[in-house]
Amino acid sequence: MPTIRAKSVCVFRQGEQLLLAEGFDPGKNEHYLMPVGGGIDFGETAANAARREVLEEIGAEIQDLELLGVLENLFVFDGTPGHEIVFIHEARLVDPRLYAATELEGVETSGHRFKVRWISLQRIREQRLNVYPQGLLGLL
Repeated sequence: MPTIRAKSVCVFRQGEQLLLAEGFDPGKNEHYLMPVGGGIDFGETAANAARREVLEEIGAEIQDLELLGVLENLFVFDGTPGHEIVFIHEARLVDPRLYAATELEGVETSGHRFKVRWISLQRIREQRLNVYPQGLLGLL
């Protein structure tokens, strides 16, 4: 039986730019963007999950973590329905060099590698880039 997944993600800002991971849904042939983060483990708070996920995925420590809101995300990925409750946080990266990087390499626990880039809100709006979970930009 399908289950609802609890996730915690973290947004980083640099002026009008956001640090977002690139994703691809083969079922829809759709490229999209999303904040770095992932599943909350049993017994783990959403805040601690955000810290852990950012460290695991992009090797970065964070500070000044703040909860922006919680979104419910109903979606279909590669033909499979999904349901998530997503805690959206904002934080600052401890290492200032990460703000100068144009691209970072991220890695999932599965070993899947992905790109993380600074992308302007203007570009997101003008090119109508898909950003998930839906409602994220409204929290900013």
